[in-house]
Amino acid sequence: FTTMGSGSLAAMAVFEADYRDDLEEEDAVGLVQRAILAGIFNDLGSGSNVDTCIIRTDGSVKMGRNDIMPNEVKPLREGV
Repeated sequence: FTTMGSGSLAAMAVFEADYRDDLEEEDAVGLVQRAILAGIFNDLGSGSNVDTCIIRTDGSVKMGRNDIMPNEVKPLREGV
């Protein structure tokens, strides 16, 4: 694994703590999402949404856009 960008140190910490060679796809995606969230919440220069792209060994690809939007403000605005 590798991380890049201004939130990369926080993301790397998540990978170093929880990565295993035998992760199932769902668990691996969850790990990546947690790593990205760590970057978002621990670095002001990082983005605000989590996108994922799964590239499988059979060549199939699944792209997820805005899979997690932790900084969504719509519910806050509706409550005002």
